[in-house]
Amino acid sequence: MIYLSLFWTFFKIGLFSFGGGYAILAMIQQEVVTRHAWLTASEFTDIVAVSQMTPGPISINAATFIGYRQAGVFGSLLCTFGVILPSILLMLAITLSYVKLRRQPWFQNVLKKLRWLSLGLIGAAAILIGEGAFTDRFSVGVFVICLIIYWRFKPNPIYLLLGAAAVGMILG
Repeated sequence: MIYLSLFWTFFKIGLFSFGGGYAILAMIQQEVVTRHAWLTASEFTDIVAVSQMTPGPISINAATFIGYRQAGVFGSLLCTFGVILPSILLMLAITLSYVKLRRQPWFQNVLKKLRWLSLGLIGAAAILIGEGAFTDRFSVGVFVICLIIYWRFKPNPIYLLLGAAAVGMILG
């Protein structure tokens, strides 16, 4: 039964996630922490950090990790397949119809509204992760400094991750 639950949970996450990896975080947190209690909020924050440091989309990395933790290698495969299957099916359907509909005003309007949805989901993910990540002034300071450096200079995120890890090891 855990296999079906893992697949169905990540299938739903994959089906209703628009806007990329950060937008999907709020939904993953809702499902795996709040609904199923497969992880604590602190463990979820750790998984987000690990998923950020590994190559590949954050949703796939998180699904693979959570699936493995709950049901081993087969669980990780099910969760990964579950989270990508809706995208494969939706992109196939959109690709087949996009050429015909791209000049239709109602279709362009739908795409514009999905941009706002994505922005709202990213904001929700930031708030949810911030609640578990900002445990003291030091963590807030690291966040603000990284935000300013990234916003101003746009370095490769891996340099920020390595720098924040080094600062955390030395001062944290």
